[in-house]
Amino acid sequence: MSEELRARMAAIIREDLAEEAAQGFPLLKRFPNSETASVAGHVAALGSAERESLLDALAHYATIQWSQAVVLEKKAHPVLGPYLARRPAYPPGDWYGERPKKSALKKSVVARLAQAGYGRRKQPSDLPAHVVPFSHPDPSFTGHLLISFDPGLLRQMDFGFRDWLRAGLKDQFELPDPRAFVPIVRSLAYDHLWDGHGTNNPVCWDLISAKNLEEIGDLVVEVLSRLSVLAARINRLARKTG
Repeated sequence: MSEELRARMAAIIREDLAEEAAQGFPLLKRFPNSETASVAGHVAALGSAERESLLDALAHYATIQWSQAVVLEKKAHPVLGPYLARRPAYPPGDWYGERPKKSALKKSVVARLAQAGYGRRKQPSDLPAHVVPFSHPDPSFTGHLLISFDPGLLRQMDFGFRDWLRAGLKDQFELPDPRAFVPIVRSLAYDHLWDGHGTNNPVCWDLISAKNLEEIGDLVVEVLSRLSVLAARINRLARKTG
């Protein structure tokens, strides 16, 4: 991939992150996610120059192939390093005991996605049963949605778009090593962009409770709407590469 194309993609991502930050994180603050819960407070404590540097770094590394060298580079970054070292933030009380049953969470979210036009796809044999694929309501959208209703102890749900890059861009990101990945290409997920670690592991919504369960489906649809716009903006770059 050319450095020019990568930089243009990073610039689009940065614009989106900057908009969310400038508005005071109206979307991110509502995420039931211990990993991103401290983002707004951390950013608010930064000076304007540090804030700009952080946004630059988050967008840049979202488009860079992961490697151990990149991990060390990010840790050494004067602004990104401390940001990545922040700790998860959990609500007071018995947040784990207040979680809904996995079956209730899955039923609620799947029903709301159906209302928004997301259709269940046939379950591929290589996907575990707790990972559910969906088609996008816009038939022209490249890619599909995957939602994992993770049965793990601390995780509840993560989601993102897969195979969302158009051919003209996807070809630029093809890597010879099947284990290698570029964060933004692996899964287009808003939590992942703000988390900043850029690993191959999902960033999960782990703070869903019975009290906020009814709001979760609406929030998922809202996040997916924002990601769809972001994907469309990036995919327009494919016209300029043809």
